[in-house]
Amino acid sequence: MTHADTARALIVDDDDDICCLLGRLLDRDGIAFETAHDGNAALEMIAVLQPDVLLLDVKMPNSDGMEVLRRIRKSYPHVGVVMMTAFAGVTQAVEAMKIGAVDYLPKPFDNRRVVPIVREALARCKRDPASPRPDCRDGNGLRGALAGMMGPSAAVMDLADQLTTVAETDFSVVIQGETGTGKELVARTIHRFSHRAGGPFVAVDCGAISENLLENELFGHERGAYTGADRRGIGKFEAAAGGTLFLDEIGNLPLKSQATLLRALQERTICRVGGNTPIPVDVRVIAASNERFLQAVGAGEFREDLWYRLNEFHLYLPPLRERRDDIVHLAETFRRQVAEDLQRPVPVFSDAARQRLVQFDWPGNVRELRSVVRRVCLLDKPEIEAEDIHLRSRPRHELDVNAARELQLGEVSLSQVVNDSVARVERAMLVKALRHAHGNKAEAARLLKVDYKTIYNKLKRLGITREEIGNDGAEV
Repeated sequence: MTHADTARALIVDDDDDICCLLGRLLDRDGIAFETAHDGNAALEMIAVLQPDVLLLDVKMPNSDGMEVLRRIRKSYPHVGVVMMTAFAGVTQAVEAMKIGAVDYLPKPFDNRRVVPIVREALARCKRDPASPRPDCRDGNGLRGALAGMMGPSAAVMDLADQLTTVAETDFSVVIQGETGTGKELVARTIHRFSHRAGGPFVAVDCGAISENLLENELFGHERGAYTGADRRGIGKFEAAAGGTLFLDEIGNLPLKSQATLLRALQERTICRVGGNTPIPVDVRVIAASNERFLQAVGAGEFREDLWYRLNEFHLYLPPLRERRDDIVHLAETFRRQVAEDLQRPVPVFSDAARQRLVQFDWPGNVRELRSVVRRVCLLDKPEIEAEDIHLRSRPRHELDVNAARELQLGEVSLSQVVNDSVARVERAMLVKALRHAHGNKAEAARLLKVDYKTIYNKLKRLGITREEIGNDGAEV
C-alpha cells in the first residue's frame, strides 16, 4: 500500500493515554494517525491533513464534540466521524447519528472493536474524488495549499518554493520565526507533502516539559524505571515512527537532553528511560525556534554540533508586518470561520477597517490578528469600521525598556520585551555601520564582525530602508 492509498485518521481527545492507545491500535492495522487535544485544534488540522476518519471525543476543554461534529459534517462531508465518550447514552448516540456520525464508541473501549468500527467508517465515507490526496511532487498544489492558509504574498510564495525543494527529502529542517508566525503549520505542510505523509505527525513543545521529564517524554520508559512506572511507556520518537517528529521551541532543551537527542539523531536509535536495549527509530525531525536561537548557539547555551545536525535545511518565517499583502486574506479567513462558528452572518470589514488592519505591525503576528478579528466579529452591526478595531497602543518592535514600566502584566511577555530591545539595538547598530560604510554591506559586515549574509538577512528582517541610511546608501 502506497502512502497515497493509506487510510488516515485524526484522533481528537484531551487524554494523552487515550490518544496513545488508539494510535497503537490503528498503527498495527496500517492506518496512519495524528492527534489533536481539542475541537478547535482539530478543525484547524483537518484542512491541512485531509483525514479520512475522525475519532472525536464528546467532552473536551474549550469545545463541544457535538458542535464540532456539526461543523465537520457541513464543511467536510466526506470525512467519517466516530464519536467517543465515557458518558455513553442512547439519547446522545441517536443525536450524534442524526447529525452525521457513522458510529459511536463508548469508553472504556473494547480494543477489539476499535479497528472494525474505523474500517466500517472508512468504507461508508469514501473520499470526494474532487479532493484527492496531495501529490508530493506537485509544487503548484503545495503553493496553493500554503497560499490558502497563510496568504498570497510574494514572501509566502517564496516559502512555498523552498518547501517544494525540501518536502520530499528526509532532511532535518529548522524553522525560525517570531511567535505566532505559523511554524507548526509550516511543519505540518512539509509532512503533508512528503513521502512520510501516510505516517504520523507528532508535535512536542520542548518549552512546556520540565527537564526531569523531557527524556521520558521523548524516549519513553520501561516498567519499573521510576516510582509509579507500572507499565512500559512509549515516547514521542516511537510514536512518530515512519512519520515526522516536530520539536517546537528546540532552544529550550537543557544541555543534558541536547546530548541525548544528538546521539539519537546520529545513531537513529533510542533507549527508553530505565532500559539499555537500543531501539531503531525511523523519523524525520523538524525543529522550530524563535529568532534568538543563533545567539544561544553562539553563547554556548545550545550545542553547535546539534545545531548543525538539525539544520540540514533552514527556513525563516517573516513576521506579518513584513508580508502585509497577507493581512486582509487572513482577516477574511478568520471572519468566515467566526461566521461558521456562530452559524450566522457576521459584519464585514469596511475599506477603512481593512486599511487599519494592514497598517498595524501585529507584534503577536497571525495569532494576534486572529484574536482581534474574532473579537470584532461579535459586534451587532452590518459593517466593521476602523474605530471598532482596538489594537495595542504601540507596535511591539517600538517598545523600549522604559516602556515596560507602563505595561500591564499579561499584556506582553518578558521574552517579547527582551526581543524588542535586541531588535532595536540591532537596527541602530546596522544603520550606524551602513552609514559609516556609505551603504556598502560588505564593509558594514566587516565593521560588525559578521558575514555578508547576516547583514543581508537582517536588513530584510528589520525593514531598514535606503532613506534611513542616507543619500550615500544606494546599495541598500
